[in-house]
Amino acid sequence: MSRLKKIVIALAVLVFAPPLAVVGYIVILSFFNGHIGVATDYTNSPMLQSPPPVLTAPVTLKLVTFNIQDTPVVGKDRPDRMRAIAAKLTILDPDVVCFQESFIEADRALLVESLADSRLVHHQYYESGRGSGLLLSSAWPIAETWFHRYTVANPWYCVWEGDWWAGKGVSLARIALPEGPVDIYNTHAQADYGKEAYQRIQEAQMGELAAFVNGSTLKTAPAFSLGDFNVKDGEAGYARLVTEANLERVMAVPSRIDHVFAVKNPHYSFEVVASEEIQEQVTVNGKEFSLSDHNGYMTTVRVAPVPAAEGAGT
Repeated sequence: MSRLKKIVIALAVLVFAPPLAVVGYIVILSFFNGHIGVATDYTNSPMLQSPPPVLTAPVTLKLVTFNIQDTPVVGKDRPDRMRAIAAKLTILDPDVVCFQESFIEADRALLVESLADSRLVHHQYYESGRGSGLLLSSAWPIAETWFHRYTVANPWYCVWEGDWWAGKGVSLARIALPEGPVDIYNTHAQADYGKEAYQRIQEAQMGELAAFVNGSTLKTAPAFSLGDFNVKDGEAGYARLVTEANLERVMAVPSRIDHVFAVKNPHYSFEVVASEEIQEQVTVNGKEFSLSDHNGYMTTVRVAPVPAAEGAGT
């Protein structure tokens, strides 16, 4: 082989090998991006097989949903924001927080550590694909956890969007309140990126979420669904969600895509006591930043048992 040919081949390797290696790595990873972590077959739930009794006394819950943008590259000032978010939540003193986009393990550990002085001492992260980003923090023990990864998502090769790689889905945590259990669902659904095809993906995911809620929820316990649903009131995905999952919105403030819902139940009534948007500018070492690119939402809900005669036959 001539020296010129060797030089040409060497240059070709230098130019094309790195991109091809990256593509090959992505393709290989795509085959190992299934669900890992929390169990998915909720039919094995001991509490579902032997449901607890209906609550006999009212209970008031402070619930938070918060997309915290803990993401590589795009998420800025992450450690400082994790500490500031924890400090804000410690002041607000909620019973349960559903985080989305809590992707980075070190930041997640820092957030949990920074919540040590709050009542939020019980935590569950839901692994899926490269993450899921779903973290639940609770003032009360977590009795059971389950997860459903959405079977429809954007194409795997759209790495810059990240939704498929995140292994997005819906999580369930059965929280053991002193009065009895409550089911808490948390989700982060497909973003639409202005694409009509992705809106159809969102609608399909909302159908999967509804099926998961309908099949897994304890019919004798209150249940709530929180998260970044990425659908707005008036859209097909939102309509499918609230209709098929039998939800009612329990927020007294407007929101776009971040919602808190109660699952309608003939045993209980739900009264919104107060709601507030969590938005704050924080200054650390002379630098000012927001807690997240999403505002969080906290809503306080009073759950009251419906008298047996009133709920009979429903």
